[in-house]
Amino acid sequence: MSKLSSSEDNTFVGILNGSKPGKVIARDVIKRFAIIESLHPEAAVHWLAIPYEPIPSIEDLEKNDRERFLGLMEFAVSEVKARTHEYPELGIGFTIKFHFGAFETVPHAKLHILSSE
Repeated sequence: MSKLSSSEDNTFVGILNGSKPGKVIARDVIKRFAIIESLHPEAAVHWLAIPYEPIPSIEDLEKNDRERFLGLMEFAVSEVKARTHEYPELGIGFTIKFHFGAFETVPHAKLHILSSE
């Protein structure tokens, strides 16, 4: 598999490349978006919608490429809705959240997708 980025230290890029442990839930290789399982879940279902490229934060993505930011939102919503039959917790409802100005444990743009409790 070809590498997605030269940034080998980026955990999310490593998960997408298969060089680091993690579960990929969905991919769109044309739009270059993916959904991965959170390594530190805060709900029964906790996924992260990410762009392939290691953009430092969701705030940077929104500020510098609003169209791509909105594309990531659309990707996340449609992929989660398409998986409600596999993950009944999501059929009850889900939350998409993101952090502006907050400390990033992994410096990569991301949307948190959490099942409703």
